[in-house]
Amino acid sequence: KYVDLDSHKINTHINNTELGSSIFDNPDINTSGENYSALQLSKLCKETSAILRRQTATSFNGIVDDIVDILGKINSSRFRIDDFISTADLNERENIYKSYEMLEQVVSHFESYERLHNRLATELRQAMDYTQEEYGFMFHEIHQATVSLVKDLRRESTASSDVYISRILGVLDNLERKSTELDDNNNKKAISEIANQVRGMTSFVTSKLATSAVPDSYKLYGKYYYMHNSMLLSYVNSIGPGFVSKLNSLSNNMDEVYLAYDDRPILFKVTYPEKIEELEEIVTGKIQKPNTRSVEIVAPAVNVPEVKIPVEPEADFVDLEFYDPDLIDRDSISVSFNDEWILENHKLTAEPIKIRLEIDPLKGNSVFIVAKNEGIISPNTIGFKYRYNAKGRKNSIVKRLEANMGYELILTIEGLGGFSDKKLGSK
Repeated sequence: KYVDLDSHKINTHINNTELGSSIFDNPDINTSGENYSALQLSKLCKETSAILRRQTATSFNGIVDDIVDILGKINSSRFRIDDFISTADLNERENIYKSYEMLEQVVSHFESYERLHNRLATELRQAMDYTQEEYGFMFHEIHQATVSLVKDLRRESTASSDVYISRILGVLDNLERKSTELDDNNNKKAISEIANQVRGMTSFVTSKLATSAVPDSYKLYGKYYYMHNSMLLSYVNSIGPGFVSKLNSLSNNMDEVYLAYDDRPILFKVTYPEKIEELEEIVTGKIQKPNTRSVEIVAPAVNVPEVKIPVEPEADFVDLEFYDPDLIDRDSISVSFNDEWILENHKLTAEPIKIRLEIDPLKGNSVFIVAKNEGIISPNTIGFKYRYNAKGRKNSIVKRLEANMGYELILTIEGLGGFSDKKLGSK
């Protein structure tokens, strides 16, 4: 009722009845060539994992289980949100905020899926023992550089975009030169089509990076959302059909030994129309004290996705928890560990999100937190707990940061006893 405004409508409105009881168990909602639903594919993965080493199969199946769990939460959210907005009085601001909290939780599920997707893709390539032929190596280089480019756009970072694009174009030049030696004209034609599509992708990204303008239908969503999803849906993913499906088909036709190249997860975002922004000004204008307000905004009870922790880790690790220690007012943060983003624009709730990470003895083991906003009540209040190898009491820290302010904590390996506590400027 308030998100997909007629003036900014991107998606076709489809109701729950048309989609069926489970989106992910419906073979008709599917982008692969086989008539399998997502849940059917998950069962097939687990059945055929018997050919793998037990340790590898256990790891893969654990990730598949986690993905299925997230898909279940996303699917059930369809009905929970539909029931709520159909019965709640949306003239009451508490209900408007609650509906947005529910939508933001779905976005959080999709972000959790994206992290699991990345983990599965990485572990698959590490586990598969095969030698790439010359063409396979070039295909792999194009795909990997594209994945890196997509990940950066998802983080709204473009510092390395030119590097990735140059790498892609350099490999494309080699691929096209090499393809002149092929005897099979069909394969030559396929490589030419792939090259044209990949060059189209790089031209799209380069041109959009050079301007701040976005189509009117995407203005509420922002430049990076527009670039990320347009790039995937028009040039990369199979639904396009993008060049990923064409790489897989070509590799198969050339009898290459290869691991299929994966599509990338789409970015989801909840938009806040002007009505809601005006409402926030009304609410915040009635605040009497820094930590009180005249209207209580109640967040729905939600289950925060939790990274499953192995029973016997093979390396030193640190457990991290992030939560909102005060009133739940939509504070959101991004967090990196050793310069790799582990949370992006994550909305804090009273229930901590728990993450376990391996300690790298060769790095600084730095946790860097950026306040993405100040919620409804300024400043952004962040609760942060950490513990080393699940031993001893958890160390707790509470920080209050203005929007775009950063806070860094350097953890030491020796029991995490010492740390460097720094509040940084705008980031």
